[in-house]
Amino acid sequence: MIGRRGKVLIFLYVVFLAILFLMCSTDLIIREPERDSYQIAVIIEDVRGDNYSNFRKGMDQAAVEFNIDVHFITLYEKADAEQQMELMDREQQDGADALVVVPVDEERVTEKYVNVPAIFLRSGSPEGGGVDSIVTDYEKMGGMLAREMLGDFGAQSQVLILTDSEKRSTMDLLFLKGARTVFADEGYKIQEVMQERENDIREAMEALKAREGERVVLLAENQELLAQAAGILADDPEIAKCVEGLYGRGNTMPILNYLDHGEITGICVTDDFSTGYLSVRAAIQALEDTDHSITVMDSYYIEKDDLRKPAWEKLLFPIE
Repeated sequence: MIGRRGKVLIFLYVVFLAILFLMCSTDLIIREPERDSYQIAVIIEDVRGDNYSNFRKGMDQAAVEFNIDVHFITLYEKADAEQQMELMDREQQDGADALVVVPVDEERVTEKYVNVPAIFLRSGSPEGGGVDSIVTDYEKMGGMLAREMLGDFGAQSQVLILTDSEKRSTMDLLFLKGARTVFADEGYKIQEVMQERENDIREAMEALKAREGERVVLLAENQELLAQAAGILADDPEIAKCVEGLYGRGNTMPILNYLDHGEITGICVTDDFSTGYLSVRAAIQALEDTDHSITVMDSYYIEKDDLRKPAWEKLLFPIE
């Protein structure tokens, strides 16, 4: 028989176990501090989200780490600044706590009034920002790529610049500006091929077959044109014989595959995963601090052999 004292001890032991259970499995007794859950809207300048694959991975990583919700938004029409600014207004009205914007037209979009913190992924020089920014110097990138081309082929080569007739973003314009400056300084012969209709680029590249003995190098203005030109070289060996090199920028899977197969000679890339991660982190810092900040991202030139190097694999194929 258990005495009265034993029953009291058993009762106290059961109560003690119940308290331990409540402390471990609920917040009725000890409450963890609640974390703010911010809503951040990310508005890019493109209609295609797949051009931002690594960027989105970096954003998603930051969203998990900082316990926030990220809403990724593409445009309905390519490089439409008016539409982008309308989306900025809409996201503010829908309750976004902060915006991350890849501006179509930096002069117009970055000067637009917003009543929430905004982080702009700018394309120019890091000097004179004035707003929270993450900067990639696309003019410098274009110059770097042109110098690599010059090192490969020299000034005797004819350079065909493949461009798009649709509205261009600031990064497209600055990228070509940097490349053209180097070509002009070094005496390159330049010809611009404008895509106004669907088959313009293919027709221009097929016309290279008639240029017997002429050395031709191609530079694509953007990721879409680079992949398109590479696809044409892959499909038509006769055109490929007329082209000594194809260059551009971007790190989408089609571009990296064409680089690996040899249709693309060299590309300029950025660390998009880090850019996405840092843009979200900067938005959170802006929500909690009034100081402006500018982060400058580097650009890199890579060729086929670089794809197997561990440092480039980590940059081009990040794991969340």
